[in-house]
Amino acid sequence: MSNARFDSRIKDLKQALLPLMQLVCKITGLETAFVTYIDPILARQQVAVVVGNGEIGVVEGSEIDWQDSMCRLLFNDEHWQDNEIKQHYPLSAGAALGMNTFFAVPVQHQEKIIGTVCGASTREQYLSAEQHEQLQLIAEAVSWTLAQWQRLFKLQQRLQFTRQRLQLAYQDRDSLKALAERDPLTGLLNRRGFADFWQRCTEVDTDQKQVAVIALDFDNFKQLNDNFGHQAGDEALQALGAILQQHTRDYDFAARLGGDEFMLVLPGCQRQEAQDVASRIQQSYQASPFGDKHGISIGIAVTGQGANDDLLLLADKALYQAKNSGRGQIACRTLRA
Repeated sequence: MSNARFDSRIKDLKQALLPLMQLVCKITGLETAFVTYIDPILARQQVAVVVGNGEIGVVEGSEIDWQDSMCRLLFNDEHWQDNEIKQHYPLSAGAALGMNTFFAVPVQHQEKIIGTVCGASTREQYLSAEQHEQLQLIAEAVSWTLAQWQRLFKLQQRLQFTRQRLQLAYQDRDSLKALAERDPLTGLLNRRGFADFWQRCTEVDTDQKQVAVIALDFDNFKQLNDNFGHQAGDEALQALGAILQQHTRDYDFAARLGGDEFMLVLPGCQRQEAQDVASRIQQSYQASPFGDKHGISIGIAVTGQGANDDLLLLADKALYQAKNSGRGQIACRTLRA
C-alpha cells in the first residue's frame, strides 16, 4: 500500500469517528473527547481523533507509552473515571495537560482492548452510571472502525519492515560486491574488480581518448619475505597501496592484481604526466620504511586511441623492460595505431 493510499484510508476512518466523538462531548458536557489506538507490538498509545480540544492540549497523532498512559492508570485502579486527576495522579500525563476530570472506556475487538474512548476537562465533573452506559455503546460503535485502523497500521508496519529488509538486502549485496572486488590487504581493487572497471573503460564512448596505464611490482620481493618475514612483506604491500591512493585522482583507479603486481589506470593522462606520476610514486616508496630494503620497477603505456587490452599488454612489456634495465627503473612506451 502506498503512503498516499494509506493516508487516504486513515482520513476516511477519522471522518467516521468524528460524529461519535461529537456525541461524546454532547453526552458528557466535557470540553474534549478523543479516541486512542493501542499498538500491541510497540506497546504505544496513539491519539487517533480529537474533538473540542478546549484548553487541554491533546493532539491528534501524539503518542505515549502504554505503561504511562492515563487510561492504563485508571484501568489498573479498576476505575473508568476520576474528577480529581491532579490530586490522585499528580505525576501523570493527564495532570501535566491540566486535566481535572478524565474518563476512559475500553474499545474491544475479539475480546482484546485495541483502544479507548476518552473525555477530559479542566473542570471537576462527575459522570453518572447512565452516561457510562451510553459511552460503552459508543465504544462498541467505535470498535469496528478502530479495528480497521489497527489492521491498516499493522499492514503499514509490515510493509515498512519489508522495505527495510529489502533495503538491508540491497546494502548487503552491494557490500558483498564491493568486498568481492577489493583486495583486503591494501583496500585497492583486486583482479576481478580491475577487470570490471577496465571493461567499462573500453566500452565507454567518449571524446577523451588519452589513457595511461602504469604497471608496478617490487624488485626482489621474495628476498624481502625471506629476509624479514611475510609480515614485513604484507606491510610493504600496504605501504605501496597507500602511496598509489595518495597519488591518484578521483577518477583514476588502482589495483593489486595479485602478489606484488599492481596496476594504475589514468584516464586523460599524457605521456609526460604519467611519467611524473610514476616518479612521484617511486620517490614516495623510496622514502618509506621499506625504501632502503628494496625498490619498485614501473612500466608505463600511453595511447591516444582510448582504452583497449593492447594497452595492458604494452604496460607489462614496459615493466619487463624496466626490470631488465637494472631494476628500480621506469620505462615508458606509446601504443600507436
